[in-house]
Amino acid sequence: MTPGALQGVRVLELGPYVALPLTGRILSALGAEVIKVETNSFMDVMNYIPHYEAGVGRPEYEILKRRVSLNVNHPEAKAVMEKLVRASDVFITNFRQGVLKRWGIDFPALKEINPDLNIVWQTGAGEGKPYNGFKFYGMPSQHVGVSSMTGFEDEVLSATNTSYSDYHCGLYNVLVVISSLLAQRRTKKPTFAETSIFKSAACTLGPAVLDYQANHHIPVRRGNRDRFFAPHNAYQCSGEDSYCTIAVRNDEEWQSLCAAIGQPALADDPRFATTAARFDNADPLDELISAWTSQRTRQEAMDTLQKVGVPAGIVAKGEDFARDAHLKERNLFREAIYFRPDQTKPGKEWQPGSRKSIALSVPIGLSETPCRYDERMSRLGEDNDYVYGQILGITPQEIKRLADAGVLS
Repeated sequence: MTPGALQGVRVLELGPYVALPLTGRILSALGAEVIKVETNSFMDVMNYIPHYEAGVGRPEYEILKRRVSLNVNHPEAKAVMEKLVRASDVFITNFRQGVLKRWGIDFPALKEINPDLNIVWQTGAGEGKPYNGFKFYGMPSQHVGVSSMTGFEDEVLSATNTSYSDYHCGLYNVLVVISSLLAQRRTKKPTFAETSIFKSAACTLGPAVLDYQANHHIPVRRGNRDRFFAPHNAYQCSGEDSYCTIAVRNDEEWQSLCAAIGQPALADDPRFATTAARFDNADPLDELISAWTSQRTRQEAMDTLQKVGVPAGIVAKGEDFARDAHLKERNLFREAIYFRPDQTKPGKEWQPGSRKSIALSVPIGLSETPCRYDERMSRLGEDNDYVYGQILGITPQEIKRLADAGVLS
């Protein structure tokens, strides 16, 4: 496998759910050796998603990682964890300080064990009052503001129906890890960094916050319309539940659109001749454009407008996304082998699913150190011999003893 940009960096990952595993997933694709510590005793509930075929979603988060089992509640686990910490360059976790302290690996302890260790602590809301200790996940965190600006005016609430903010936080985590390593190269000192799902969500609201600070405008739900530009909407096309989005930003694009839909005279219509006029007459404008799009498939509408430089795109469903020719050509979709979770058996005995899954590769293009991918992820505990034996130097006899004693469970 081609060496990655982060080859030689070892990351110790301790934490469940989405954002933190996504962090390790991206770092491993960039070439880092990521060791994920889990336990069979209290498994991450995300092993069981999606509900229609448990386990099929996990390659998105676990490919290329070394997955080891360690029951951190066991009295003998602390010594093993300390060995892992000494062997690592970066430690990433989303557990609360009190939990880590109970296991004997809170941040002061980690710095004592390995003074050169870079630590990234992913929190819910961040330290400091008044939210210190609050539980914030991706789903509730999006309501910090995103849901107040999405949907239509008469809707009470409109959420993205996914852990939207987790994905922002995961990317910030990766940025922090790389920045910490670069800073350490320059200063010879490690970094302690804190990230937050809540604050990651808040950062997506930049223009809305600025607008309020400068103009005291409260964001409102506009459906698919824009506050300044028109036409800017999702337009019904032929076929059931079929739409094409169109977003015109200036007069040049407006004139191109008029020509493309066979109505060049609209460009000089006083109701639509300027950006401000089009915005003020958005309703009749949308009716005119809908009359054109409704006679075409969404693909035809998009292609026609894109050919003349008008921003347009289909409103894609899951099946459209999976079949997208451009994304396939860019190798975004990869086959992956996953394992069915079974609470009655240790993770390394889980069986493969009945078919291959489709996972997304990391969409970063590097010329000399391309992102890595492997169609197979390890099962929980499958890499115990490699990590504990080859990396930590624990003898096979001691590994067996620890396993039999329930330490490596």
